[in-house]
Amino acid sequence: MKLAMRALGAVLGVALLMCGPTAGVAQAAVAAPAGDVIALGDPHALGVVDLYVDPMCPFSGKMVQEQGEEIGQRLEDGRLRVNLRFVDFLDKYSASKTYDIRATYATFVVADQSRSSEITWRYVQQIFSAEQQPQEGGPTDLDNNQLAGLANRVGAPPPAQDLIRLGLPIGFDAHAITANNLALLRQFPEPGVPTIVINGGPVDGNSDWLHQLPG
Repeated sequence: MKLAMRALGAVLGVALLMCGPTAGVAQAAVAAPAGDVIALGDPHALGVVDLYVDPMCPFSGKMVQEQGEEIGQRLEDGRLRVNLRFVDFLDKYSASKTYDIRATYATFVVADQSRSSEITWRYVQQIFSAEQQPQEGGPTDLDNNQLAGLANRVGAPPPAQDLIRLGLPIGFDAHAITANNLALLRQFPEPGVPTIVINGGPVDGNSDWLHQLPG
């Protein structure tokens, strides 16, 4: 028990030294803090979207698998700004009954500790990949060690990996984040995921939405 508490204290100390206090806001690269959003890419990009996804949703996974590389390229070259909004429609259908919440928290930690749009988006691609995304109603999902392993794979800093393994709501309340985003999503006529919001209007995330954007 004493060893565990010392480990927790060490992680907290490193996290605060690196980032200062974090109160439900994550940054990546030059992105501005945005409440329940992980803001990725250049804040001056001509193309700006809100992207609603659920970590367990197979249709969200299909979108990231099929369009993730182009999204990543547009983020990298400054043509796209993505406000990433997680919801937890399917949490109760995960094997652990907590997967959506834990994956949301893990992504916020990766963004906050790395401050990198590239690393954060690569982490999103990992958790939505065909190899890693758990099946709705399936017998297993990813535990905290596996989520931390994916963070290591994309180059997230060691403190991010340690926080993900601990699984405590340090800095970010994923329950509140997903609930707030779900309330916003339900303002649209068909509040499913993935949903892309462009200029205030919802678009099916599995449509050709990227070609509706400037640049």
